[in-house]
Amino acid sequence: MRLFNQKKTQKLSKAERERAKRLRRTMTASTQNTLNYQWLTPDGLMTVTSDTYSKTYRLGDTSYITATDDERLDVIETNADIFQSLDIDNDLQLLILNRRVETTSLSSLRYELTGDGYDDYRKEYNEMITDRFSDDQNTFKIEKYVTITTQANQDHQAKRILDDMANVIESQYSSIGISFKEMDGLDRLLIFRKILRKEAFLDFTYEDIAISGLSTRDFIAPNYIKFDKDHFRIDDAYARVLYVRDYPTFLNDKLIKNILDTGIELAISLHAKPYDTAAAMKKVKTVQSSAKRELIKSQKEAAKAGVPGELIAGGKATETSRETEKWTEELQDNDQKMFSGVMTVYLMADSLEELNDYTEQVQRSVRKNTVELDKCYLYQEEALNTILPIGIPFINVKRRFMRDVTTSNLATQVPFTNVDLRSSSPRAVYYGQNQLSKNPITLDREKDLNTPSGCIFGISGSGKSVFAKAGEIIPTLLRYTEDRIIIVDPEAEYLDIGQEFGAEIITVSPGSPHHFNVLDLPDKEKLQVEDSDPIGQKVNLLSTLFENILTEFSDDDFSMIDRVTKQTYETVDQPTFKDWQAILLQQPEQVAKELALKVEPYTMGSNDIFSHQTNVNMDSRFIIFNLKQLSGKLKPFALLVIQDYIWNQVVNHQGETTTWLYFDELQLYFKHSLQATFFTELYSRIRKYGALPIGITQNPETVLSTEEGRKLVANCEFLALLKLKRTDLEVLSQIIHLTPSLERFVLRPKAKGTGLIVAGDTIVPFENPIPKHTKLYQLVATDA
Repeated sequence: MRLFNQKKTQKLSKAERERAKRLRRTMTASTQNTLNYQWLTPDGLMTVTSDTYSKTYRLGDTSYITATDDERLDVIETNADIFQSLDIDNDLQLLILNRRVETTSLSSLRYELTGDGYDDYRKEYNEMITDRFSDDQNTFKIEKYVTITTQANQDHQAKRILDDMANVIESQYSSIGISFKEMDGLDRLLIFRKILRKEAFLDFTYEDIAISGLSTRDFIAPNYIKFDKDHFRIDDAYARVLYVRDYPTFLNDKLIKNILDTGIELAISLHAKPYDTAAAMKKVKTVQSSAKRELIKSQKEAAKAGVPGELIAGGKATETSRETEKWTEELQDNDQKMFSGVMTVYLMADSLEELNDYTEQVQRSVRKNTVELDKCYLYQEEALNTILPIGIPFINVKRRFMRDVTTSNLATQVPFTNVDLRSSSPRAVYYGQNQLSKNPITLDREKDLNTPSGCIFGISGSGKSVFAKAGEIIPTLLRYTEDRIIIVDPEAEYLDIGQEFGAEIITVSPGSPHHFNVLDLPDKEKLQVEDSDPIGQKVNLLSTLFENILTEFSDDDFSMIDRVTKQTYETVDQPTFKDWQAILLQQPEQVAKELALKVEPYTMGSNDIFSHQTNVNMDSRFIIFNLKQLSGKLKPFALLVIQDYIWNQVVNHQGETTTWLYFDELQLYFKHSLQATFFTELYSRIRKYGALPIGITQNPETVLSTEEGRKLVANCEFLALLKLKRTDLEVLSQIIHLTPSLERFVLRPKAKGTGLIVAGDTIVPFENPIPKHTKLYQLVATDA
C-alpha cells in the first residue's frame, strides 16, 4: 500500500483540513512537474518509474589527503570492488555537495555578552572567530551521498534487492573505516531542498504531506523555474549544469578535489551503469573491426597515391584501433567491467555574469586533468534531474552526453579529501581551525563521543596548558555558566585563571587553612547500583593510601582497616580521620597498635591535612587543588584523597550539571601500580556520572609504559596531540595509528600550540592562535 503518493481517504479533523488548505496554498503545482520521480515513501524508497526504484545512503569520510600511498590504494580498490559488484539492472550515483556553512553555524560559535565583568574576553574570542572565518572560502562543508537504483516489478522486491546491495557496499566501506548509512524519506527530501532551494532544513513532516493530499515533490520544488538552452532560472538565482565531455584514457584521483578546491558552492554527480560483459566485448570488437577496415582502406588509397604508409599512421582509424586494444586489455586481461557513465557539475549564482564566471573557474580547474567540461545545451532540465539524488542519468536521452568508462576510471574518482570535525550540538566547543580544510573545528565531547574522556599530550613548552585554558576551561566558564570545573594542579599552572575567574583555590599543604575531610561520603541515593557500597569503597581508598606510603603493609593491616572503617561510620555521625584513629586505638590486637603508630603522622600528626571537617566551598563551580607545596610521600597521598573527593563531588552533582575535570601532570598518577589502578578505575567510573575527565602530560611514555595507562588512554575518545618526540609517537602507536602525513603535524608543527585533535575515528590538524596583544593571551600564555 502506498501511503504518501495519493490523498488520504480517512476523514480529517477541522484543524487538519485548515492545515491542508494552508499547505496547498504555499505549494507551487507547476515546478514540481520538473522533478522526474513518482513518489518517495517515509522509509526512503523512491519509485522513479513503474519498475525503477532507488534508495540513498550518506557516505562518511576518511583522511584521503593525509593517507599513505597504501591507504589511498585501499580506498581506490574498495571503490573498484563496489563498482564491480553492480550488475546490469543497477545504477550507482555518487552525489557530492560543496555547501557554504550557514551564517547561523558561525554565529553559534560566538559569545553573547552578559555584563558579568568578563565580556572583554568574550569580545576577544568573537574577534578571533570573525578574523578566522570572515572569508567565505573558509566556510564550506562537503557532503557525500550514494544512490543505488534497481529494476523490479514491485516495491517490496526492489527494497530487498537494494538492501542486499547496500549491505555489500557497507561491508566494503566499513573495512576501510568509512560509514555508509541509509537515509529515510525526510533525509532524502532534505538533499533536494539543499540543491533546489538552498535550504538546509525541512518545515514539514510526512504527516503534513499526507494531510495536504499533495506529493513530496510539491514540498521540495522551487517556487519558480525556467529553462534556457544553456542555463535556467531557479527562484531568484541562475543555475547551470555542466558535463564532462572529454576524458583522458586514464583518470587520476585529483579531478573531484580540483573542482571542490575552486571555493564555489556546487554539486557534483557521477553516474555509472554497467554493460553486460559479453555485450561490452562485442561492442569493442565491432568498433575495433570498423577501425581496422577504415585503416586498411586508408592504406590502400595512400598506396595508390604513392604516399608512404607511415604518414597515415597517426590517423583517426589508427588512434581508434589503439584505444580498442586498450579496452580489450582492460576487459579481458584485467577483469574490469565497462560502464555507461557521466559526470555532471551543478552551479548556482546570483546573476548570469557570476554564473559565467563560476563556469570558467570550474572549467579551468579540470583542464590540468586533461578533462573538458561543457554545458548541457538544450538539456538543462534533464541535467538537473541527473544531479538530484534520484539515481538515473536523465541526459542519457542524448547519447553524446554519456561516455563509456572502465572500472578503473570510476574507482579513481575519490570523493574523499580532508576530514572535518564539525558538531551539530548546540553545546559544541570551538577548538580552532582545521589546518587543511580551513573550516572551524567544533565538538561536544559529552554528546558526540561514546566516552567523553580525554588526554592532552605534548612536550614541555608545546602549549598544553594554553590549549586546556583557552580551548576548554575559559570557554566553558564564559558560555556554560551552570557547568562545574575542577582542576588538580600539581605545579600551580592554573592559579592565574583561577584568580581571574573567582575559583575556589584550595592549597593542599601542611599548615594550610584549607581542609577537606577524607572520610566524607557521597550522597548514597545518587550512586548507581554498581557503586552502592560507599563505605566499602572508602575501605579500598584507605587501604590503597596506606599501602602506598607504608614500607610494610600486610593482610592483617587490611583486615584492621576494614573493621575500623565500618565501626567508625557506625559510631560517629560525621567522622574524621581523628575519629578513625581513636577507634583504631580501641582495638585489642597488637596489629592495631602497630598500624596506629605507623599512620599517626597522617591522622593526628604534622601531615594531618585531611583529618579535619571540610571548611572549603566544595559547591563552587570552579575549584582548583593547588599541590605545589607538597613533596615526598605526602604528594601521592594527597592525589589519592583528592581523587576520592572529586568522586564525591561528581556523584553529588550528577544530573544537575556537567563537571569538567582536569588532571595536570598525568604521569604522577602512574608512578606506583596501586595508585595507577585506583586512578584508572576512577577515570572510568566518573564518566558514567556526567563528568568529562581529561589528563595532561608532557610524558606520554611514562603513562603508556604501564598497563593501566594504556587502558586509560585506549578508553579515551578525545586526544589533543601537540608537539611530540618520535619516541612518544612510537608508544602512542599502540593506541592510535597516525599516517606519516599526519605525524608531521606533531613532529614538526607549524607553530606552538598546533597539532592534531583525535575525536573517535576522526583525526584533524588544528591551529588556534591567540593574538599577543589580547588580554586573553596575557592571562594564559606562560611566556607572556
